[in-house]
Amino acid sequence: MTIYLDIVFFENLILNYIIILSTAIISKSHIYLGRIIIASSIGGIFAILNYIASLNLLTSFVLKILISILIIIIAFRNYKYNSIIKQLIFFYLVSFTFGGIAFMLLFFIDPHKIIMKGNYFVGTYPIKVAILSAVIGFIIINIVTQLIKARLNKKSMIYELEIFYEGKSKKIKTMLDTGNLLKEPISNADVIIVEKESLIGVLDEDIIKNISQILNGKWIDNSSIHSYKFKLIPFTSLGNENGLLIGFKPDYVKIYKDEEVLRDDVIIGIYDGKLSKTNLYTSLIGLEILKTSKKARETV
Repeated sequence: MTIYLDIVFFENLILNYIIILSTAIISKSHIYLGRIIIASSIGGIFAILNYIASLNLLTSFVLKILISILIIIIAFRNYKYNSIIKQLIFFYLVSFTFGGIAFMLLFFIDPHKIIMKGNYFVGTYPIKVAILSAVIGFIIINIVTQLIKARLNKKSMIYELEIFYEGKSKKIKTMLDTGNLLKEPISNADVIIVEKESLIGVLDEDIIKNISQILNGKWIDNSSIHSYKFKLIPFTSLGNENGLLIGFKPDYVKIYKDEEVLRDDVIIGIYDGKLSKTNLYTSLIGLEILKTSKKARETV
């Protein structure tokens, strides 16, 4: 089989360009089109040299790493160690994905174009196969990275909340909900929404079991209910335009994040349901709750 080096260079140039551009998009790096072309050309030249020269496995591996670093530095004009490592990881992730997809497409479309060169399988990829594999690979990687980022972002918004009330305390997991702007209408205090089961050990179990009855105006003849000084908190949510929560004022709460946040001016809204299907968290806080109250600062 005759291999035309100019075609090898041109196809590698295009494929390298797509890989580097995809790396820039996925890693949210600044795009320099001219520098990407230069970096892609270096990759194309190395592909020719690697094909012509008979390099042993170790030498070839070391050269590939060095060339990859050079490509990253040239393409993104970046000289910071951490950023280079990050972009290098994305570069290889994209490269392996594109290469695997291209090899698979070539295997099914025209397996005769896959030949053995030394210790490597070499595919003479038609340009349409290279472009198609790049498009498919970019879509797959973009979907996967978005899912991973969404999962990581969600986990980074999970904190530990500790509720203190009448000499009792309870630690639970809480999630930052930027859409939680709920306030108690009379005092205008911020409201933390907590699943009722998470308040076992803080409130009497009889109270927790009869939350729905209390909301409906029943079970109010129990003497213990009056000591809590419950408040009614109206709320609106999807599918519930006229919702009500029963709330009570704790002595104070602590939120453990980078710095400990102490609040003694919030209301706990008791939610008669589940906030998370996976039990990743059992309460919700808003952005305002992450600010230490003035009174709490003075007390500290």
